Amino acid sequence: MTFFYIAASLIVVAAIFHSVQGERLLIRPTLAVDDPFIRRPMTQAIIRFGWHASSLFMLMTAILIVWPGTPVTLILLAGLLWLTLGVTNLLMTKAKHPGGSILSLIGVIILAGYSL
Repeated sequence: MTFFYIAASLIVVAAIFHSVQGERLLIRPTLAVDDPFIRRPMTQAIIRFGWHASSLFMLMTAILIVWPGTPVTLILLAGLLWLTLGVTNLLMTKAKHPGGSILSLIGVIILAGYSL
């Protein structure tokens, strides 16, 4: 169970970082581009919503892995998802984006807690 709490803590930190720094470093500059499609209010709302919704889904997995009575299969799937997303991020960005390492680490910690 300790591994799950460690992973959940890392997920919370990652989700907060993702929302705050993503808004500052990615969302705002992207939405400031002088492109008619990007300038549409609907486009801007969807981009911002999608970004922050993914942070909320991160938090949901943190809750899921420490919630009493969560089926172990669901915890296993959460660990596999985090690891898969992390490895995919590492491959797609050629390991230049720090998110891949963190996501992979979270997945490994969840899987370690599942297997121990």
